[in-house]
Amino acid sequence: MADAVVIWGEVLWDRFPDGDRLGGAPANVAWHLGQAGGWPQLVTRVGDDEDGRRAVEQLSMLVDTELVQVDPELATGEVTVRLENGEARYKLHAGRAWERIACTDEVRHALATAGVFVYGTLSQRTPAGLASWRSATAAAERCLRACDINLRPSDDQDVPAITAALEAANLVKLNDREVAAVAHRLGWKDPVATLRARGCTVAVTHGDAGSTLFGDGGVHEVAGVPAPRNPDRDNVGCGDAYLAILVHGLTQGWDLARSGRAASRWAAEVAGVRGATPAFTDDQIADLLEVV
Repeated sequence: MADAVVIWGEVLWDRFPDGDRLGGAPANVAWHLGQAGGWPQLVTRVGDDEDGRRAVEQLSMLVDTELVQVDPELATGEVTVRLENGEARYKLHAGRAWERIACTDEVRHALATAGVFVYGTLSQRTPAGLASWRSATAAAERCLRACDINLRPSDDQDVPAITAALEAANLVKLNDREVAAVAHRLGWKDPVATLRARGCTVAVTHGDAGSTLFGDGGVHEVAGVPAPRNPDRDNVGCGDAYLAILVHGLTQGWDLARSGRAASRWAAEVAGVRGATPAFTDDQIADLLEVV
């Protein structure tokens, strides 16, 4: 079996107007990595409630949930979602279980043998969350460390968490708006150049216009893939799906460009449906991953 991919961060329920869908960027990454045939181990925390049990039950279809923690006091995470012309607008409900994920001995052991450590920045926004994540990062010394930052309009107070997350990474995924936001908030004139100077591989996504990959083999432009036509679709979770398949490709020994092409196709498929965690058929999965 291939090395595990340990994924750290929030799991929550996206409350859409027409019903709940499982979400949280790290949980989304784990879901798609599991569908692609990888071995995702999710480190998160849920409440001792029906939402938590339901989340773990759904995730366990595709994700190793042995490292999921249950909080005896705080409820499972949730986000209220409204859609404006297919674009999601989120209201995060604070004070939830995922804000105090612990770096347990079991987590340290998993990271010591894992191949990849994936994380965002949202779960590090409190001092306790940042301290736990730092402990996990120290245990992930041998891993490829992949960061997908989570920026919100009021994230100026989270600059220490964002800075630490980027400093620890050797693979970073950003979209165009996040590149501009990092430049503004961290005072970096050229975030891509700064990260490349540190030896990071950088993936910048451009929505339906594709992505640009910066690695040791040079710069690779990946064309966008049209999403399936579906009037009920949204773009929730597309970036998470992209990162999942980019990481999956690299764990399979694919080069960066091939991994990016597969990631682009998979993300477009997610953009053709409602919600971040659709279940694909075996035929769909085989077709999406068959990229040369």
